[in-house]
Amino acid sequence: MRAEYHFLRDHLGQALQQVKGKGFLDQVDIEIREGAGAYICGEESALMNSLEGRRGEVRFRPPYPPLKGLWEKPTIINNVETLMNIPPIILNGAKWFTEMGTGQSKGTKVFSVSGDVDKPGIYELVMGSELKELLDLAGTKKVKMVQVGGASGRVIPPSLIHTPLSYETVLGSGAITVFDESRDVIDLASRTMEFLAEESCGKCAPCREGTEVLLEILGRLARGEGEQPDLEILEELSSVMMLASLCGLGQSAPVPVLDTLKYFRKEYENRIGQSIFLRTLKQIA
Repeated sequence: MRAEYHFLRDHLGQALQQVKGKGFLDQVDIEIREGAGAYICGEESALMNSLEGRRGEVRFRPPYPPLKGLWEKPTIINNVETLMNIPPIILNGAKWFTEMGTGQSKGTKVFSVSGDVDKPGIYELVMGSELKELLDLAGTKKVKMVQVGGASGRVIPPSLIHTPLSYETVLGSGAITVFDESRDVIDLASRTMEFLAEESCGKCAPCREGTEVLLEILGRLARGEGEQPDLEILEELSSVMMLASLCGLGQSAPVPVLDTLKYFRKEYENRIGQSIFLRTLKQIA
């Protein structure tokens, strides 16, 4: 667990004692380990480095974790949400589980909803449920865009609010952030890239350098200093990063940039037009 969540450690310890007291862990050892928080440690090989007390950065593959992972032992890494699905599947059977969801996305999914909503919190829905259903549960008004899957997740405009939440469509992690009409798209894209550039482990050049260049361009656009070629550069650099980055952070960091360019391009173009107009006025003056 991340050290920022230290306040939860006692609760987890009490839960472990409860299950041990019931004899459920007679043949299994569970150890709670705290590590320095980093976004990159959501990637499995960086997480293993953190568990070993090393810097959280991705490993080159192969070898893959099932062959050589934690302490160079064969390692399987599972999300807590995956593990929590196992008991009900054992109790109710695989058929019960596969009857829920879509063709490629079975069961339910837990979503953490935050941002411009009346009722932020954790919601569990059947896979394939519409995004609108989740937003209605959380209480949203005048939605401008929704980011599905965390900081590097897909950006959904209001016109696609009926999109099913499944792996075939937009689903990434369960983090959902809602932005209302008071938000500035370019400013949000710039601040998101600032976070991703900070969290890059720096091991590969496409991510290390690419996030910094994306941040520099988005920062200029947000400050009203952009040029028309900037949009093409954003798209071209994003393509290179998605193709050449070593891990999921660099591969997915450009996603919100490309999505905002796709769905809110007019805002980018208007900002650039205003910038050019103001600079022209200054030159005339």
